[in-house]
Order: sequence, then C-alpha cells, then structure tokens
Amino acid sequence: MAPDNTTRTRTLSATDLVRIRASTDESKSTVIEWRGQVLSYQPGERPQVLFNIQGMSITRAKKLDNDSYDLLTREVQLYLDPTTSEVLHTWHNPWTGHDVTVVHVANNPVYQNFPASSAFEAHAQPGGTYTFHLSIPLAYPNPLNPTGDPASPTAPYAGPQALYSAIESFTFTFPLAELDGPAPSLPSMHVHWTRASPLLPFMASPATGAALVCVANGAKVERGWEGLSPVLRDVVEARLPAYKEAPTERDRPGGGVSSWSYFARPEVLRAYEDGARFPLLDPPVDAGA
Repeated sequence: MAPDNTTRTRTLSATDLVRIRASTDESKSTVIEWRGQVLSYQPGERPQVLFNIQGMSITRAKKLDNDSYDLLTREVQLYLDPTTSEVLHTWHNPWTGHDVTVVHVANNPVYQNFPASSAFEAHAQPGGTYTFHLSIPLAYPNPLNPTGDPASPTAPYAGPQALYSAIESFTFTFPLAELDGPAPSLPSMHVHWTRASPLLPFMASPATGAALVCVANGAKVERGWEGLSPVLRDVVEARLPAYKEAPTERDRPGGGVSSWSYFARPEVLRAYEDGARFPLLDPPVDAGA
C-alpha cells in the first residue's frame, strides 16, 4: 500500500509486522539484541538505576492455516552492574539490606500470535524512515500465588496479589525502502522497548510498593547468535545452546514462559534458594520447545 502523502501514515499488515519483527522465511531464525537499564520507581522517593541489561531473542515466524502468524521465540536477558556492566550473580537489595541470587531471564519458549486482520499505523520520520508503536497490557493469574494467599510459601517473592499485571511498549523504526522491497525480513529495523512491572521475584521484597521501569534499544543481528556481543554469545555457547535456533513448533497454547512462571518452577525455586548460578544450564526447563 502506498504512503498517504496527506497524513504521512502507512497501514501495516500482519505480514509487514512479521517482516519488521522477524522474517516471513520460516526456515530462518531472527536474532535481536538489546541494551538498556532497569530503574526502580516509588512515589516520594528518588528513582534508582538498579541494573544495566543486555539481552537477546531468537524468533521464527510461522504462517498458520488461518493466515495468522505465530512468533516462536526464546529470550535471555542478563542483569548487569549499573556501574561496571559486569554480569551479576548476587545483588544487594537496597530495601531489605539482604544479598540475593540474581535470576537472569531465560524464557523458553515465548509465543505471540498476530491475527490475519492485524493493522498497525506507521508514521513517517525524517530520512525515509517510519515508526509504529505497539503496547501490550499484561494481566493474568500470578504464577507464584494465583489465589493471592498471604500465607503462601511463595508470598515472600510474589506478594499476596492474585493478578500479575505489567505493561510492555515497543516502538519500531524501519526504512520505507526496505518495507517496499521484496526481502522477507527488514534488516535495518530498530526497536525501543519499555516495560513497567512489579519487582522481580528474585528480589524477594514485594511489599516495598516500588515498581520497575525497563528501557532498552535493540536491533536485528546480521549473523544470528554468532553475531551477538561476547557476553551474550558466551552464555548461549556455554549454558543455553538451545538458543542457537528458534523453536520450530508451538508446544502449548498461550504465551509460553515468563520470568514469573519460570521462577515458579519447583526446580528453579530450589536452585535459587541453593544459590545456583543463572541462567541454569540446558537442557532448558521446557525441553523440546
């Protein structure tokens, strides 16, 4: 569809979004790497930079019989010292004064579906680029305490809330020339990501009233996992070899694994309490995904 020269907008289809986010070539895994920070926010207090972050996702898009697209993903995110950017394995909680084990993100698999009827408005920017914004409100039963029981053994990690809620927001930027070209993937896509959420379970301080704000920028990696920054490439090579390729099939309905559902696994919680080093070694918790 040609750009609207009056409003300078472009209506994107589900196929357009898949080309921006991943690739319409189902034989290919698309890698995105991001960097950013995690800040705490609590009304009446000065926000703090808690972590630098560095992460990656590897995704395969599959077109289904109903013409929707499934995005099949594995994702890892490392929490880094905010001054030195060294990977953290323990963290000093400023609210409790305790040192806790850091549970890095290792969500495998993660699923998202774009219906065939999807339509997104992209807006022209200087230099022949367009941007569009995608917000995802999240609300589902708290995987660590679905009944909201204040006496639950997992309440120290998740609090008494029966509902987990968060907001994710993505702004994608891409060249119009690439969108109008024939390639199955737009290699020059950049993404800005923001997430507002409760404190993470490994922080073990849900009653503080503080929230987390994560901000990051990312881009596609030309050479797949081998083109990642050394710290991420080393983690994939040494601890998470499944992340060299995206999943090939969906193995369950829904959105797959989140940081909270991962932490709720008995073996993960036990490893956390034992002070294990995360991310845990493959085989991943969801083997065969």
